[in-house]
Order: sequence, then structure tokens, then C-alpha cells
Amino acid sequence: MGAAFERFCTPVQLERKKSSSARFEPLSLALPLGTLKGFAAGPADGPPVLLVHGWNAQAEFFAPLALALTRQGLRVYAFDMPAHGQTRDANPDRPTTNMPEWVAAMMGVTRHLGIACWRGVVAHSFGALASSFAFGPRPWSDAPPLASDAAVFIAAAAGMPTVIESYLSVATVSEAEIADIIEGVERISRAPLAAVTVGAVASSLPAHLMIVHDPADTMTRPADLAYELASRPDRTVLERPGAGHDGILFQLEVGRAVAKFLA
Repeated sequence: MGAAFERFCTPVQLERKKSSSARFEPLSLALPLGTLKGFAAGPADGPPVLLVHGWNAQAEFFAPLALALTRQGLRVYAFDMPAHGQTRDANPDRPTTNMPEWVAAMMGVTRHLGIACWRGVVAHSFGALASSFAFGPRPWSDAPPLASDAAVFIAAAAGMPTVIESYLSVATVSEAEIADIIEGVERISRAPLAAVTVGAVASSLPAHLMIVHDPADTMTRPADLAYELASRPDRTVLERPGAGHDGILFQLEVGRAVAKFLA
């Protein structure tokens, strides 16, 4: 694995322009992969919900949705994933990350908090792809799957092929560098690129599955996810035309719908 794959695995560091809401309780967990920073909100005895942000994002993006969930009596946990946000600040020697690390982070959070089964996992973009492999069999690990009653995937990435294509749409990369990225993904995943998709673990996703997207989202292309989830016609789908890939997280109607689905 070379420099191209390392760049691919290095998120953009966002400037945080505001502090977390006073209604959120700051959290810092010491995990084998480093210190994970995040927040909790809602009643301490409420059914637990895990929020997983996307690539080049951070837990704070979930603030409006987290408040909608807490109004339904749910206990919400959100963390800056490896190499992102405050977690990146706490681990300056770890500027890169990958999907197996995100799955390990979700598993580590679950063990640390002592949660046997989540009420739901709400995940955005790349976080949804990582979450899907937390629920299903993983070629790189024989650890038991994450248990959750429900999952909500918002503007979800359908698989690593879609993620790579999205990356290539904004980066100037040579054929040799593309080959290096694909080789890197396949090596850490211990699977061919075509198998690192939501479809590979669709049967292992929670029984209650909700998909939320903007039909015109060009970053993750909802048609790709629909193809991968063809075996799950039982899924609930909420379309928000014009919302945008990130903007969809901040829509009041989305927060209410997700809260109702989980509550």
C-alpha cells in the first residue's frame, strides 16, 4: 500500500466554529485504538441510540437529530470517529483511518458503555457502510456482530466502489494510484472490492431498517444502495428531494421521522 492509499485514508480536518450544546454531556473513552471523543444526551435510563457520522464530518453534525431523539426519551451517544474532529485532536499520531477501524470503534464504544443491544444505530454516508459491516460478518475479523433493534441509514454509501468513485470525482488520481487505493482497500478488508458493499451483509442488518436520502444525491447515489438492498424490500424509505448530502441531517422533518421510527 502506497502514498495514494494513505491520502485516500486521510480525512480533511474541519474547523469547529462552535462549542457543543450545553444539553450534551462530553465523553472521552480510552479504547485500544486510541481516545474517542464524543457526547451523550437524553435520559440516562432511556433506550440507547448510537450516531455514526460520515467521512470528513464529526459528531456535531448530528446535533439537531440528537435533540429530536432525546425528546422521544432516547439516550443518544455520538462520537468523532478515528482521525476526525476532537478524536483526531486527542490522537495526533493517528491522522489516517479506514472502515475496519470504524467498526472496531463502534464495537469498542458498545463494550465500554456496557450496552448489550442498541435501540438503534443512526449512520450517515460512509458511517452507514461501516455500520453495516458492524452488523454483519467481516472478512477481517471474527468478533461477534453489533446487536441493534433497528438501523437508520441517511445518505448512505452503498459500498467501497461508490466511495472510491466519489473520491475520484474530486481528486486528480493516476491509474497507478487508483490501483494502489483498490489494493489497499482489499488488503485491509481481506475481500475483493466488489464484496465490500452493503449488499454483502444485507441479510444481517437489523429487522427494522430505515433509509433516508435525497434522490438526487450525487455523492452516494441512492440507486447504488437500492441495488445493494434489493433483498430487503421490507425497508422503510424516506425521500427528501433537494436536501443535499449533508443538509439532510439538519432537516426538522428528518429528525422527527427518525425519532418516531426508533421510539
